[in-house]
Amino acid sequence: MTRRLAAVLVLILASVSVLRADWRSDLNARLGRDPDYRAAWDFLAEEFKKLGSEDKQTAAFILPFLASKIGDEEKERDLVAEYFETYLDNDPDFGFLDEFSIRGLLVFWASWKRAYPLAYDLNLLSYPRTPATGLPSSVDVGLELLNEAFYRISLGPYILEGGYWPRGYHILTIPLRGLFDRSDTYEFTLDLKAGDIICRKPIRVRVELADIAGAPAAPPPREDVSPMPNLPLRQVKEGEISVYIDGKLVLRSRKLAPRPIPFTFALGGPLMQGQKPYMPPPTNDIRNSGVNVMDAIALAYQAIKDLVAKKPPKPIAPSYQKVGSLSFAYSRTASGGQSVSARASLSLPPRKAVILKE
Repeated sequence: MTRRLAAVLVLILASVSVLRADWRSDLNARLGRDPDYRAAWDFLAEEFKKLGSEDKQTAAFILPFLASKIGDEEKERDLVAEYFETYLDNDPDFGFLDEFSIRGLLVFWASWKRAYPLAYDLNLLSYPRTPATGLPSSVDVGLELLNEAFYRISLGPYILEGGYWPRGYHILTIPLRGLFDRSDTYEFTLDLKAGDIICRKPIRVRVELADIAGAPAAPPPREDVSPMPNLPLRQVKEGEISVYIDGKLVLRSRKLAPRPIPFTFALGGPLMQGQKPYMPPPTNDIRNSGVNVMDAIALAYQAIKDLVAKKPPKPIAPSYQKVGSLSFAYSRTASGGQSVSARASLSLPPRKAVILKE
């Protein structure tokens, strides 16, 4: 019984491989040195509906080439855009074709790959600084661009931004003001122009709002404790200001309250210079040096200015994470006037681009 099942399985696999090769051999029979492109187009367009995923990519790669050969420019543009949006710029296995057909196919796709402004890998960007609460005024969308192009982003009739993009990674900022009134999907339009090709990429932003729970009641306001009005304020008569830079004491200013002299005595005539009590105070002890408060602030400002004048470190590139959705918690007022906690979620449903017709 086991041997019979194994034999049946081998036969099934063999028949599948034969069927898989049939469409390729039949297509080759219509191409070659003396190709019949109309017959090849009609055959492959019909077979395309019955192919598996791997063969479907190969057929999708050949169909726009056949459309160009029969002079159908509209189908050529549509099929090229469909292939790029589905499979990006990845090539399938087309080595079964004869040499003449392969050369024509490579020349055809080489021109399109140099010209088509493919925008792919669209994702929302999450930054470490993104607040966990509150509704954002804008959101960043990152995307890869296959070829350089002029771009324009719009919402309905309103143009939001435009300019020139080289090939590579780009970040597009989309405003969100007024989009959190209800759960809805808003469609922004990204137009990319490269040469004579204008490619339109819809960017759909889905907003989903949901109430979580009632927000806790705000605590009653606390009364500020203030001093009794009948108590007089004491004036500060003594104080000290110390300024440290990098942990090093650079200056200190001290204010001392005058103290009464306990007793007085008369000096017995003038003394020689350099003898007490006419000798100047020592200058090596910073605690015995007096500095005006304004002078101390000026010196501190100059010292800080000198530190800032040093060469700053190299700026760190902003870090972000590609995510499929973003969520924000916020509070809103319900119909009954009650404050409730809610959550807003943003996502980007995938949409394919199309080549605009002239």
